Amino acid sequence: MADELLPQPIGDTSSTPVRLTPEQEELCRRMDELHALDQLQAKPSDMFRGALSVIEDENNPDRIAQAAHSLREILYPIMSGRVRRSIGAREKAFESYGSVFLDVGLGKIFGDLSDLAHHGVTSARLDFLSVTRRDFDELVEAFETSMRRALIRPIDVHRSIDHFLSGDPPK
Repeated sequence: MADELLPQPIGDTSSTPVRLTPEQEELCRRMDELHALDQLQAKPSDMFRGALSVIEDENNPDRIAQAAHSLREILYPIMSGRVRRSIGAREKAFESYGSVFLDVGLGKIFGDLSDLAHHGVTSARLDFLSVTRRDFDELVEAFETSMRRALIRPIDVHRSIDHFLSGDPPK
């Protein structure tokens, strides 16, 4: 009888694992590497896969807001400066590239994702109720492109600095 009081799932609760393209896999690796520099616990690759997974669930009426929330959470440490504050010896090098995240348009993307994640109540810039799946897919594509551009140099610079600081001779 107690089981009758438990909430029952709505819709199809099975999900197919998301298959990422090789470019998306590389983006996930780079995002995880950047977040590892700051010793953040959540893996951006998990949030990215989760966003792509939830957006596929056509039975979920809130899928756009939920997917946007996950993508926004990937950007939050970068946009808030948390990543930049605690990388120690790498800090100066990162600061010189820190603005690259804004230069590639991630500030606008962060704002759009925030609007969607908050169901359009935070800004009049996006009409949450008229955003389509196609609109969201275009935003995801812009997110991916901008993140790829932003992560190419900082991660490679960090690798070079780590290699130099380790004292290992170049190969």
